[in-house]
Amino acid sequence: MTHTQQRGISLIEVIVALVVISGFGAALFVWAGQTLKTASRAMAVLDEIALESNITEFAVSLNPAVAGQGRMDLGSQVYEWSSKLERDPADHVRHPAGISPYQVSVYAVKVRVLDKQSGRLLGQGERRVAGYKQVRVRPSGPPGFNTP
Repeated sequence: MTHTQQRGISLIEVIVALVVISGFGAALFVWAGQTLKTASRAMAVLDEIALESNITEFAVSLNPAVAGQGRMDLGSQVYEWSSKLERDPADHVRHPAGISPYQVSVYAVKVRVLDKQSGRLLGQGERRVAGYKQVRVRPSGPPGFNTP
């Protein structure tokens, strides 16, 4: 008489399988957490780089000889600036016409960027910027045909 013996999965095999699967799951959660943390740091660095670039572009777009300080709302951010004269104004010279109607000087411009909603400081920086101011009457006529 032959008798076939069916063998099933024992409770110990099930427990071992669950331990192995839970170990892989825990490792996967740790890896996902580290990846998320790294991605968050990278985004923060990119935001900081973009803000520094915006501060530079904003400072260069100003003419501190005309507006030495001020405040400008730009979307969700507010830019505040103040400037200090670093070099005395000098006459701008154009070749071949001679002295132009403008004087130029160098200013130290401090820029602060605030969040419009909360008023929280997002960033700040100081840049050297050229300022210009018209101090003489502009000659009339096409360039090169005026006497200095």
